[in-house]
Amino acid sequence: MTTHYTPFDVFQNFPCTGMELYDLRHSYFGEDGKPLTAYFSMPIGDDLLKVHFRNADIVRILDELLLSTEEYGIKPYHFAYRVDNSRFFLSQSEFYKDLKREAVHYRFITGGACLDVLTTCEPIFALVRCFARLPEPDEV
Repeated sequence: MTTHYTPFDVFQNFPCTGMELYDLRHSYFGEDGKPLTAYFSMPIGDDLLKVHFRNADIVRILDELLLSTEEYGIKPYHFAYRVDNSRFFLSQSEFYKDLKREAVHYRFITGGACLDVLTTCEPIFALVRCFARLPEPDEV
């Protein structure tokens, strides 16, 4: 089976090389499941792109970006994809694939990292203002 990438735009399509994974929060105790929220720095300005899943089954971060560029559907500088027939998805247990038949593989590629999420939920996107954290008095 051939891996197929289906790119989708998030607001306007930001060039992925100017973005980085800024923060990641994944909990195993949510009202609807295991919520995941990832924040990505934007190529321009101080805003962050927030990507939220109500329930993320399996999460992987690759910080050494060694992805094949020969897979069908990869667009230069694109950030967000839905991936079909990926090695990551196909390598999951038969138990998981049988239990979560509707699971989808989402991939978010930045200049230096890749976030993979297997889930039955669609991602929710928002732009949020980033404020620089001031040091606490005892950190000076």
